[in-house]
Amino acid sequence: MPVKKKEHGSLTGSKRYAAEKGKTVEEQTQENHAKAMDKVKSRFQKPVDAVNAVADGVRTIAQGVKTVERAARTVRQAVNGGSSTVTDDHKQSLSKASEIASEYGIKEIEISDLLGSDPYSADANIPDMKAVDANREKLKIQRQNNALEVRLEKIKQGRKVVAVATEQRRLIGDFVDFSTVGIETATKVVKNQIADTKYQTEQSKLEQSEELLYQQRVATQGTMNLTHGIEDEWVLKFQLQGTKNDRLRLEIEGSHRDNDIKREELEARLFDS
Repeated sequence: MPVKKKEHGSLTGSKRYAAEKGKTVEEQTQENHAKAMDKVKSRFQKPVDAVNAVADGVRTIAQGVKTVERAARTVRQAVNGGSSTVTDDHKQSLSKASEIASEYGIKEIEISDLLGSDPYSADANIPDMKAVDANREKLKIQRQNNALEVRLEKIKQGRKVVAVATEQRRLIGDFVDFSTVGIETATKVVKNQIADTKYQTEQSKLEQSEELLYQQRVATQGTMNLTHGIEDEWVLKFQLQGTKNDRLRLEIEGSHRDNDIKREELEARLFDS
């Protein structure tokens, strides 16, 4: 059996190869992706073979850049239990969107039922309604819309009120901060006055010390001035005492002379007798 030669472009899904096969790039990519998905799912039927099948799945997915990315995400989902949205196509995702809407009572519109099949007949699956009934229902819907608009405006007004109240509260907070700064500034003024009072107290102590120093200097100068007078006084007292001593000496000498005279007179009397 002859070996089939590998065709160029089959790996990357190039436009040239797709054109030769009669397929577009998108068709070729989707076909490769479908084959890769089937291959991966078949290999993950048994959890025991999950780890070994990852490498084979990735190799199989290497049919194109987009296919590789999608298959890799599929492998991650099989291993880690990721979201199925990773591999869903747009129709599956749209179906999920319809399921979400149906939870709120909203269903898809069947366009074919509303269009009908006969272009010359009113065969559309649409209920008949008289004009008066239609006008009545439209008026009713309009009134409901008016109520909804009022409620919407009321909600907007409430949000504005909350926004104003929020800004008002922020403004109050700003005034609190402003008052706090005022108190802090006033506290600094008090501290300044305390410092100034302490300064004046120390200044007064300095003035008192200087005054006491001056008084002490005056007393010292007076004492020094008295020293000269005391010195003169004691000099005069010394001179007075010297004069007294001289007088005493003279008196003593006079006494000696008187004694000598009296002695001589006595001796003279003795000789005469």
